Amino acid sequence: MSSRLLPLLIGAGVLLVLAALSLFSVSETEFAIRTEFGKIVGIDYTPGLHVKWPWDVVTKFDSRILSQSYTGETFLTNDGRGLIVDFYVKWRVKDPSLYFTATGGLVELAGERLAEIVKDGIKSVVAQRTLQQIVSAERAAVTARCWPGEPHAAGLGVDLVDVRVRASTSPTKWRRVSTRA
Repeated sequence: MSSRLLPLLIGAGVLLVLAALSLFSVSETEFAIRTEFGKIVGIDYTPGLHVKWPWDVVTKFDSRILSQSYTGETFLTNDGRGLIVDFYVKWRVKDPSLYFTATGGLVELAGERLAEIVKDGIKSVVAQRTLQQIVSAERAAVTARCWPGEPHAAGLGVDLVDVRVRASTSPTKWRRVSTRA
């Protein structure tokens, strides 16, 4: 290898690394946020290839509906009996910058916060009724009261799509009562 070719190879390698650090792609099922030293500098990226500074960090979020199940949550009824409730939450990112600010872009953290919101709703509904009222009530009516709605989830930058109570169990009788439609 000649001594003239070595600097050209090194220069081409540096340019290649610089180009790799300065390009990012966004798929059709993603939102992307570009941050520069922790400050959000870009949020509206269409699907495709985009340019950034090498020191910028790009965080991507799934724009599809996400679903998380929660099992074995225990709540006390009005008559002091324990009720074990399984539920699931379906949600999607609505405002990428608010979602990033509130959760750091972590799906697990957003899911935990949404679960706490829904648990508070279930707790208030279950605490106002006896076990017999909950078991005999129409599932849709009980579920509608458990879902606190958009104002509570808006602070996370997400849109609650659906909240469903899947099954309830009374630990005193250990019989499974299905609340599915």
